[in-house]
Amino acid sequence: PIKAGQIDEMARLCELSPLPIVLDEELIPAKDKIGLLKTIKPQYIILKPSLIGSRQDCFDWLTTASALKMGWWLTSALESNVGLNAICQLTADFLAEFPFGKENPRFPQGLGTGSLYHNNVSSRLTMEGQEIFIRE
Repeated sequence: PIKAGQIDEMARLCELSPLPIVLDEELIPAKDKIGLLKTIKPQYIILKPSLIGSRQDCFDWLTTASALKMGWWLTSALESNVGLNAICQLTADFLAEFPFGKENPRFPQGLGTGSLYHNNVSSRLTMEGQEIFIRE
């Protein structure tokens, strides 16, 4: 809801807002994951793996968020079908690895950007309604 880098202001918003606050761009440059999440206390985080860094970086964010009872989404950031395929596989791994409970229910992930390109490589991924499947 505000420009990234305003930690104190974001923490105040998370504390006072009647609506859940989600951190997104704030995560990209962050080095102190635990400190950032403990200070701001968002209800959710959004990870864009291609902007966050490695699989391990995403895993570290999810481990920290889960320990603090924060929900999460993985989303794509305008990847081609190759990148989207990799993020779909990563999301499936993380959905299996991180437990979901009352405080972190399953949400649809934001993974539908591959169809934005007219010159995209072909893919076995297919959208059916709000779900992505691999065609056999």
